[in-house]
Amino acid sequence: MTDDSDKPDWPDVTWEGSRRAQLRAALRLTVRQRLQNLEAMSDTSCHLARLRRQGVFHYGERSMQEQVNTDIGIADLQGGCDEFVSEGRYRIFLKGCTPTPLASYLKALAVLRLVAEQKDPDARGWWQGEHFVLESTIDEEGLKRFFLEEYRPTPVIAPWNGGSGFYPKDKKIGIDAMRRTHIERFSTYRESISIADNMLARLALVESPKDKDKAELVYHLRAELPDKALAWMDAALMLTSEDIQFPPLLGTGGNDGRLDFTNNFMQRLAEVFGLPDSESTVLAEKYYEESLYGRVTPFLASKRAIGQFSPGQAGGPNASTGFEADSLINSWDFILMIEGALLFAAAATRRLGCEGQGALAFPFTVRPRGSGQGGLSIQDEAPARAEIWLPLWEKPACFDAVKSLFTEGRVTLGRNSVKDGLDFAQAIGLLGVTRGVSSFQRYAFMMRSGKAFLATPLNRFRVPREPRQDLVSELDGWLWQAQKWARDDKSPNRYRVLIHRLENALFTLAAGKGWRGDTVQ
Repeated sequence: MTDDSDKPDWPDVTWEGSRRAQLRAALRLTVRQRLQNLEAMSDTSCHLARLRRQGVFHYGERSMQEQVNTDIGIADLQGGCDEFVSEGRYRIFLKGCTPTPLASYLKALAVLRLVAEQKDPDARGWWQGEHFVLESTIDEEGLKRFFLEEYRPTPVIAPWNGGSGFYPKDKKIGIDAMRRTHIERFSTYRESISIADNMLARLALVESPKDKDKAELVYHLRAELPDKALAWMDAALMLTSEDIQFPPLLGTGGNDGRLDFTNNFMQRLAEVFGLPDSESTVLAEKYYEESLYGRVTPFLASKRAIGQFSPGQAGGPNASTGFEADSLINSWDFILMIEGALLFAAAATRRLGCEGQGALAFPFTVRPRGSGQGGLSIQDEAPARAEIWLPLWEKPACFDAVKSLFTEGRVTLGRNSVKDGLDFAQAIGLLGVTRGVSSFQRYAFMMRSGKAFLATPLNRFRVPREPRQDLVSELDGWLWQAQKWARDDKSPNRYRVLIHRLENALFTLAAGKGWRGDTVQ
């Protein structure tokens, strides 16, 4: 007879059994035990990081830190910041690249992307205080020479839009300068414009197409444009099985009302580089110093539109002394703003196991919620386009790690993707973010100044959790129903006010500012 004590414990010796046993054990843990385990893992991770920096672990000729960074690029977002810079590398503090306004945040992404793709693949960047830091093999003077003499602009065109420069009634200063220039670093741009011209002639389009004609044009362009131009298309629009959809960051396919971003991008390039014939860097250098380092030069800004990206520069009523003010911008601000937006490439996704249609996924973008910030109300939600929560990280990260962060670009609350700003705030507090992000800057594309949309900066949310947020998860089912009911046109205004006050309290709790007992009565 076989002794049962000699039989193997199958959950311990099979991978699936062990996995199920671990899951059952994890589910039995209390919230306090889970937090304690998480803190222990964090302490262990910090200890191992210190050992790696001291050179304790080695794999052959490469340190363990180098091995991890090579194999898992996203780990750079969680790595430590060395106190000293390695020999042959330089740190540049870009005081002109700040988390707000949105245009300035995008500038920081553009600098890291362009340097990594065109100059130093090992370049790293991070946020320190209220500005961006770049670490690479080029110093401050080398960075200037790169942008003034070597920088190859991304081919940013939108022949599907009216006002893009491709149609008879459009302004053609910028696009004609690109067509005529023979400077080598603009060659891909010229090629992309030429392909678009030929495509419009082939399809006999003499004005901007609509509906099915627009979709057909976009399909043909994706098949023939060079790869460099496709990055812009992925950020500006998304082809689904049904139609074309537009991420909110770049308006409706690269324009905001009458302002076409692509046409203005080409005009700003022609402006700073003296295209088509000249490549003078005198004006470009002055704009550059102000844009990246915040070194203000009087009377340098030009009267140009910047759209929704920087409300303070958009002009209009109360923007300066007097009743009205012009939109004054730095040309490099606009150029780098568009270059930085390319990291926000949309993607058509379908939930695993679902047979329904695909949905548009855009990095860190959710439905707007008219709460959590003074001056917001429930009435602001309907006309708003979306909310976007921009990650800020305080540890050096290579471009591949940052790109992976934006490519993934989704935050979950439990098993579900977040739907709106309040969900996002709760997901941050419930450890929904594990990529080394220290905080998020919340923006909302609000309808202001008539029917114009402006990227309005709202709260700053730190990632470290507030343990009392676990109590909020018990409200999920009731809270969603209450929110839906309060926003019904037939609901009494009193209930709308109460749910607004409750949401403000939940935002306050999610931001780690504690709970004020008198917030909701």
